Amino acid sequence: MKRFCNGKCNECPLLEENGANRELAAILNKLVMIHGDEIIQEINEECPNLTCCPDCRIDDFCHTEGCEIYNEVYNS
Repeated sequence: MKRFCNGKCNECPLLEENGANRELAAILNKLVMIHGDEIIQEINEECPNLTCCPDCRIDDFCHTEGCEIYNEVYNS
């Protein structure tokens, strides 16, 4: 599959702290909740940075206690 990023992970516009990264994280977490853990592998193959929570900085859709994104997605 064609890669659509430039490979400059430290300069990724999807991960900039502008609020959109939190919305994207919430959407991806919701997809994991709906479709299960197998989707994590698919996301990791395309962009491993997208599995990291922008709030608590834990990878593979794991979260620390009190994470706002986790609370919003999994407790609402």
